[in-house]
Amino acid sequence: MSMTEANWMRHSIQLGIVGVRRILRGLRRNPYQIRLLTVSGIALGIFLGGMGVLFALLLRTLDAPISIPNEVRLTVSALWVGVVWFLGQRALLYWRRPKAEAFVLTTVSTRTAAVSMLLTEFFAACLFLVLPTVLLVGVVGYAFLSPVSLLLVPLAVGLFAASATVVGYALGFVYLVVNARSRRFATQQGQLIVQLVLLAVIAYLVIQFLGEIPAVWDVTSFVWLPTSWLVDLASLGTPVSASLGRALAGVLGSLVVIGGGTLVVEHLAGTYWVTDPGSATRDDGDTAPEPRSHDSGTLAAGISPLVIPRFVGRPTQRVAQLVLLRLRRAPRRLLFLFTLVVSLGIYFGVVYTQLDDPLSLVPVVCALFFPWLAGAAFGLNPLGDEGTVLPATLTSSISGRQFVGGLMLPGLLYGLPITVLCTLVGSMMSSYPLEVQVGFVCISAVLTVVAVGLAPAVGMHSPRFSAVTISQSGGVVPPSMTAIIVYSVLVGLLGGGAIFALLAPASLFEFVTGSLVSVGLLRIGSITGVLGIALVLVRWSYRNTARRFRQYTLD
Repeated sequence: MSMTEANWMRHSIQLGIVGVRRILRGLRRNPYQIRLLTVSGIALGIFLGGMGVLFALLLRTLDAPISIPNEVRLTVSALWVGVVWFLGQRALLYWRRPKAEAFVLTTVSTRTAAVSMLLTEFFAACLFLVLPTVLLVGVVGYAFLSPVSLLLVPLAVGLFAASATVVGYALGFVYLVVNARSRRFATQQGQLIVQLVLLAVIAYLVIQFLGEIPAVWDVTSFVWLPTSWLVDLASLGTPVSASLGRALAGVLGSLVVIGGGTLVVEHLAGTYWVTDPGSATRDDGDTAPEPRSHDSGTLAAGISPLVIPRFVGRPTQRVAQLVLLRLRRAPRRLLFLFTLVVSLGIYFGVVYTQLDDPLSLVPVVCALFFPWLAGAAFGLNPLGDEGTVLPATLTSSISGRQFVGGLMLPGLLYGLPITVLCTLVGSMMSSYPLEVQVGFVCISAVLTVVAVGLAPAVGMHSPRFSAVTISQSGGVVPPSMTAIIVYSVLVGLLGGGAIFALLAPASLFEFVTGSLVSVGLLRIGSITGVLGIALVLVRWSYRNTARRFRQYTLD
């Protein structure tokens, strides 16, 4: 490990800027991501701008002092935890080896390489946070006419992003180092993670339902995270009754976390990059090729007791069998979907604790989560999953419709019944009337078809080919973050729109139509309209994906 040079900070900043430029060049080469970011930025700006104006007008009518609700602190802390998990995933996906490894590790010190990695992620996060920060400064400044907010709000956002970046990457490299040094963890990491998640869920349920555990263990303990005190920092100089002590503690705590976490990342990254004896540097082509030469009997035996019927056609059947075989051989690929699951789990956990009827949330979660999982588990990275046999697949006689149909088939055969069953059980647990329970089941069934059809379309537009190879483990090619986010947003919007139409109060429909149309008829029409649009979108995406598969060329 090389000694730290005198100008390591200046070199780290320069390498961080180079890293951001590399990210921007990658975006410019992908027009699909540029259009996505543009549309998302415009939509986010309109939404946050409109909501910000409404909140600013509301805040100006309140009498000082205004107290900070605990829900605001809790939301900020939960968001911080979600960002930490997301950045930890980025450490596993993109920074197992430093960029330009041969140059960086032989030219600058390990500290410079590690700090430049953190600065690259921090600078990139700042670019994405510019729009929300400007809107937040505008709302606070307009509501309270406080010039101090021009300085303190960006400072709070910067400390939020910096602390989340450092902690996320520290956790990511802890995982990498432990995985590289422990053969048992490397071979059984999926089982261990599932067991830890189950233990956490069971512990949380015990805490919630027994009610005899001290309140410090409740979800609202997130209020005491130093990151939640950054709300006080952003509120200083306004009529909001912010705590100066908490603001200073938030700043000092964040600085300690940033400084100490940076040293931890430096040590762990240096250990993993320089002394890792595993196979993290091997090429993606070292992974075992898919068994394309196996006959259908071998594939059927490999996925037993699961079965793909023969009447769908031999090519479609073999594609579906290979999809199930990959998932059985490498279930760890599903762990990369935990980023969104954990983030949403934190949010729904907060909502769950605040509801008068917590069980009313169960059918909503079932109707959204299980369709999302049915599509994401099988078809969110169809080209990357082919691995070394992708050229043979593209030049084979299989048609685009057969290939896409094979990707959709496992989700329809197994995901659809599981979704309907879970939603039915969740609806029966709730206090909703029978017609609403039937609506949940119908929405979940249609949404599963929609999700299973959208996943290959999104995955083929944003494929990922580079595998994540961790020491003794084999290579895993997870879906790209762009594909996960776009797919999740589409399924969430379509499913959320249908569920909103199902649960919207009757007064809303009466206000819209002026009592000219029956509320029940209008509700059914709204749900049918949303689901009809979703099915039309799926039909179009199915044709587009099949055509794209036949026209796809390797660069």
